[in-house]
Amino acid sequence: MHDGGPSKRYEVAARRGGRWVIDCLARSEPEARNRAEELYADESIEAVRIVRGHFGRDGTSFETMIFERVREARRGEAPVKVGAAPSDEAWCETLADFYGPASRRAIARLLRNFLDRHSITPTELLHHHRYIRLLDRQETLSSQALQRMAALQARARGVDARSRSDALNRLVDEATAKARDAIASRAAPRLGDGGLPALAEEIAAKACSAADQAFYTRFAVSCAFENFPDPAEKLAMVLGWAGDPKGVDIALIDELVAGLLGAATLIQDAIGPQAHLAAALGELAGLAQGLATDKAPAPIKTVAGLIAASPMPETRLALVERIAREIASEKPLSRDDMVVQRRMFDGLCDMLTDKQGLFIGGPPMVDAIAQRSRRLEIVGGVVSVRFQASDPAARIEQILALATGVLSDRQQRALATYLVSLIEGYAGDPALLLALRPKIQAARLSDTAKAAALERLPRLPARAAG
Repeated sequence: MHDGGPSKRYEVAARRGGRWVIDCLARSEPEARNRAEELYADESIEAVRIVRGHFGRDGTSFETMIFERVREARRGEAPVKVGAAPSDEAWCETLADFYGPASRRAIARLLRNFLDRHSITPTELLHHHRYIRLLDRQETLSSQALQRMAALQARARGVDARSRSDALNRLVDEATAKARDAIASRAAPRLGDGGLPALAEEIAAKACSAADQAFYTRFAVSCAFENFPDPAEKLAMVLGWAGDPKGVDIALIDELVAGLLGAATLIQDAIGPQAHLAAALGELAGLAQGLATDKAPAPIKTVAGLIAASPMPETRLALVERIAREIASEKPLSRDDMVVQRRMFDGLCDMLTDKQGLFIGGPPMVDAIAQRSRRLEIVGGVVSVRFQASDPAARIEQILALATGVLSDRQQRALATYLVSLIEGYAGDPALLLALRPKIQAARLSDTAKAAALERLPRLPARAAG
């Protein structure tokens, strides 16, 4: 019954075997669209549609079809398939690892087609059971992604691929059960008018462990996102939370912004129309370092302000990884000739250099720049290093040997970027690194780059008293 005012209903129907069958009547358009997407994930469904019925106060009524998706009409649309392998092995031992940033980056790469088709982030996929069900219906997509990840981890650590596959499947089962229990629970907290601070207080009062608090926060956010199919609306919501005077968890904001900016369409919409690829990459390079032009759209200025004010490591990494992929691609920087493109590339390389004279994004960015340098046939351009050994100490020695020759300015930056990354990841005998100090000081690198490498060396132990 209703109060006599106008009302609406949403009829969701599916076609199978040439026959249309009404599946359900939904109370809202988001609910109807969610159900339609669930139905369409079933490959046996030929088409889905939503019909909105409007009932007036005077007894009149009319229907409007507001959504239809026909499988046969999807010619040219990329199939949902496993994407590129991640550069990070994303080793997982616990459920906390599975929910962690390395795992989310791997999901973003491997399942990019699926995430973009449903306009969701890795966080939503991990925490909302509806999306897990949608993924399960995509035939072998999930198993292919897991097998690829298990193989990558097995090669990186020299372990059995089958045991890694079994371990990852166990974590998937645990995460699936947790998400299923949350969606079935009436007591699970939901995001309300009080925003994230009020949600955090409610969850802290109910959840025992920090891990449970983190899970239910992200579950509530994923449920709230369900009403906003447009990623731009989700980004606006998150940036609104970031400006809450009561304060929020900046790590959560970073996670969500990084997940949303992983979609190419949102990045393109966010930075606005650009004259060419070089200009677009320049905008992203500035954004990754907390900078935005006066003409940048408001959301980009807000993201830049967040990056400048706080670490935002996941967002920075999402941006620099996209820049590196575009630079390494065969897409032209512009429609101009090679001479102009080289000049554009020189300017872009300068924008990708930080205050210490290193390329942002580390060795992956160096390798991408080297690929573009070869394609543009730049004399004295960046050349990637082919390491002759797997031992980190031997690799550092190789970089320092290369840094004794006559080098272009950009190759100096490249070698310094490799060097600093190797020192940061070194886990061997500290004495071996300390012994390299004179070689670093003698290397033909910029003073700022040498200082960046030296400051990352382990500190000398204090002299014994007496």
